[in-house]
Amino acid sequence: MTDLAPSRHRPRGRGYPSTPVRVSVGVVGPLVAGLVLAGCGPSPVDMVEYPVTTTPSRMAGEELQRSAEPEESCAPVPAPAESAGSGVREVASVDPAEATVEVPRSPERILALGAGAVDVACALGLQDLVVGTSGLPRDADVYLPPPLVGLPDLAITGDSGAEGAAAAARELDPDLIVLADSLDPDPSVVRALAEVAPTVVYDARSLNWTESTEAIADAYGRPRAGGDLLLDVIDRARFTADATTPSDTWVSLVSVSDADGIVVQQPDTLGSLMLEAVGAGRPPAQRTRDGRRIEPAPESPAVGDELDGDVIFAVVGGSDRSEQSAREAFATARWTDLAAVGARRMFVVDRAVWEGSGPVAARAVLDDIRSSINGIAPDG
Repeated sequence: MTDLAPSRHRPRGRGYPSTPVRVSVGVVGPLVAGLVLAGCGPSPVDMVEYPVTTTPSRMAGEELQRSAEPEESCAPVPAPAESAGSGVREVASVDPAEATVEVPRSPERILALGAGAVDVACALGLQDLVVGTSGLPRDADVYLPPPLVGLPDLAITGDSGAEGAAAAARELDPDLIVLADSLDPDPSVVRALAEVAPTVVYDARSLNWTESTEAIADAYGRPRAGGDLLLDVIDRARFTADATTPSDTWVSLVSVSDADGIVVQQPDTLGSLMLEAVGAGRPPAQRTRDGRRIEPAPESPAVGDELDGDVIFAVVGGSDRSEQSAREAFATARWTDLAAVGARRMFVVDRAVWEGSGPVAARAVLDDIRSSINGIAPDG
């Protein structure tokens, strides 16, 4: 017999809407209608259909949720090139100097400089065409396969030194370079890389990951397949919402870091956007819309600790001290006093995934949500 998830009465009239907000994860064009999900609270029958489960695995003395299977993340068969012939075609680039770039119709040696570029190549089954990477998160091997993570890391960004970037790229002899935009790009770096191979620059902001997925897939010669990847994420988000009734749950999303301790996770990260996509309820102090925080109404009184919820996802990772920092944070009185912690409704998730970019990371986040949102962590 399984126990049912504990419910919490939520008084209305606090300055917040009494019905769930319709949300999306930023897909543009015809995908917007498909990705916007509306939620409604479950009936008692729903609560029987979605019983609490226990989720094993441990990290820093707490539960580590890892739904991602690195060996199964990439498509096993490459998506076919969608433009006939062996010539070139024009694609869009966010490089201020070159709005469009001529690229091979079917690139064979891809230099993927940015986590999004690597993620999309993996999702399209083009991992064997990638000759080098840059910008992968520290623990990328928790969701990407070893052969892809083990490729040469050029550590090239839009503001790297031009001469060194070009020399490193030339060693790998790419026929296409896809580069993540930086906050303050150095135009000379892009120009230097463009001398090595056609270079497409994409918007690397997490808030725009769906548009970036489309742009990267287009550069790879698979624009329709890129759209299919996003449709698959939409389907998975709908399935997650239907299977777990997240709109009835206050889902707290926090980040544990060396510098800041435990804080509410930024709203423009992939994990927060995926919670929006499935219509998850959020504690009043954490509510977001389109990747931006919604400020509580002035007349709304505080409701407990801003970190608390019916369930807590704690994002951990990214440094040598991550596990030690988590141990210290999880031992504080503030943390142990949270209701969700006392009810064993807290799960640790990987920063590399929940702050990732691209359809592979998005699918892994949705898997984490689906497998844990109604869960109880085992005693330990």
